[in-house]
Amino acid sequence: AAVAADLPGVALAVELRRRADAPTRIWCNAASTGEEPYSIAITVAEARAGMPGAQPVEIIASDIDTRVLASAARGVYPVESRGLSRERMHAHFLRGKGLNAGMVRVKPALAQAIAFRRHNLMDEHASLGAPFDIVFCRNVIIYFDAATQRRVLERMHRAMQPAGLLFAVHSESFSDARDLFRLRGKTIYERV
Repeated sequence: AAVAADLPGVALAVELRRRADAPTRIWCNAASTGEEPYSIAITVAEARAGMPGAQPVEIIASDIDTRVLASAARGVYPVESRGLSRERMHAHFLRGKGLNAGMVRVKPALAQAIAFRRHNLMDEHASLGAPFDIVFCRNVIIYFDAATQRRVLERMHRAMQPAGLLFAVHSESFSDARDLFRLRGKTIYERV
């Protein structure tokens, strides 16, 4: 089933509860086949459970590859849990039967929480609408040279609300972009 390795779920859940009184926009770029966006959506559902009146959360998941986006939108994965508890599997996935045995599908409520869109991080004119409060850019920047990294980080900076959060991974460092983002946690940056 879909689960992103080392997703900073606790930090995201705390931030979602903190922002419960305002709508929240989340962007997961380089979404690939959907594991990370669905993990984010599960965290949103669990963090906002039992919070009547919490404002909506919009999740945009993007990638340049339309083939992987189509796979992500289908939300069908091998059944092995890959870190998901039995409770999460039951709450968020449907088990396949017959020809689909050994597979699970994301439940419609979770699937509807995500809008999958084609987006090229290199396109300086591309826009995904209103600014984002939270951006996931994990295992992306490391594939670009230093000059390209800077341009991509500048575009993400423009796509975010002031004080918005950027989630990265340990292998990515934005130390050359301190004028754009300041370190707030081990892999969490805040838009300056």
